[in-house]
Amino acid sequence: MFDVSPSRAGGADIVGPPTPNRSVAVIGAGIVGVSCAVFLQSEGHRVTLFDPRGPAGGASSGNAGIVVATSCLPIANPGVLRAIPKMLMDRNGSVTIRPTYFPYVLPWLLRLVLATRWEKIDRSAVALLSLSQDALTAYDALLDIVPIPNIIHDVGKLTVYSTEAGFQAGEKSRLFARRYGMAIETLDQAGIHDLEPHLAPIFTRGTLQPHSRLVSNPKRLVETCAQHVLARGGELRQVEVKRIESQGDECAVISDEASSRFDAVVIAGGAWSDTLCRTLGFSVPLESERGYHLMLAKPDQSLGRPTLWGERYINLSPMEEGIRMTLGVEYAGRDAPPDFRLAYRLLGDARIMLPSLSGRTHGEWLGLRPSLPDSLPVLGRAPGHPNVILAFGHNHIGLTLGPITGRVVASLVSGKTPTVNLLPFSPLRSFFR
Repeated sequence: MFDVSPSRAGGADIVGPPTPNRSVAVIGAGIVGVSCAVFLQSEGHRVTLFDPRGPAGGASSGNAGIVVATSCLPIANPGVLRAIPKMLMDRNGSVTIRPTYFPYVLPWLLRLVLATRWEKIDRSAVALLSLSQDALTAYDALLDIVPIPNIIHDVGKLTVYSTEAGFQAGEKSRLFARRYGMAIETLDQAGIHDLEPHLAPIFTRGTLQPHSRLVSNPKRLVETCAQHVLARGGELRQVEVKRIESQGDECAVISDEASSRFDAVVIAGGAWSDTLCRTLGFSVPLESERGYHLMLAKPDQSLGRPTLWGERYINLSPMEEGIRMTLGVEYAGRDAPPDFRLAYRLLGDARIMLPSLSGRTHGEWLGLRPSLPDSLPVLGRAPGHPNVILAFGHNHIGLTLGPITGRVVASLVSGKTPTVNLLPFSPLRSFFR
């Protein structure tokens, strides 16, 4: 078994005795930010949320709703270098790059390639596991504080394959995940049918991650947590924070409207966090991995759990509002306009996958996943600014890691020792080693 225990040298960084009743600004009101706010309030702190888009205004509202127990697989894999030319040419691929953006994303992609060496993947996996091994426990703690009925469902996560080659292509990743303790059950065609009888019979192989959960309305989860914070004396300011200033025991949060002082600041702004880091004198290689979804009318013959078509990388999640179809990744920059043509091209594949789908859509969405090339978030104190806590860059598993990140942040602000070794999540870690 692998050592994922905390280490005092790993960045716990205790500052004096526990300190409740501090004024704390949390920048970002997605799942990470509101989780921080809820746990900070539970520790006795006064919380102000900052987000120009309001609660769940970013990636937290439209994701696939999957909470992956013991998530430890980095997104990058050793085949990514060979796949880059295909990314540029395959208009229906799981990863696309807008040609005009390629020169801008190239340095980040080179760091991604360096992160795909197996020894680097091992280090990232150990670090991810140190957070995700308590992800479900943290969700239970969050929902003990903010009871939300019928929001999280213990149904597992299903991946299905229409070809033997597609199934075998994922074998190395499955072995890797099992090595780190992730439960994965292998299914044949009959097993798939028993779980999801309304899927097309083309799927002959599959896997089930039985301990994963479905959040059937991520937007409602985040909004309810934010409402809880506000009902207990918290504040929400829908303004864009331009910069942070930190000196001594105080921090200033500065927008176009005002400058406000706090005892501590938490940067949980997702894809917008790197701009605030630069105002504090350091930078991180944060990239916006753009994710699209279409919301489809839920058929009578529906699904019971999130289901991914492995070869197509199309995921169908049964949500409160319907079936949410999510896709792969687009690199086009943070501010480029959305392009839903790929989503609508793949809608036909979704209907092959679940024949009862009518194809009628009642919503489309684009969100930005804040991603680092080694698949690890940035978590811990800002270099040179002990009262600024960093909590962003959760890649594709922000929904999974939001509550456990909130617990870590609350410990840091309160002067307690976190249960996680924070050294691997430092913004100063090497992305080239």
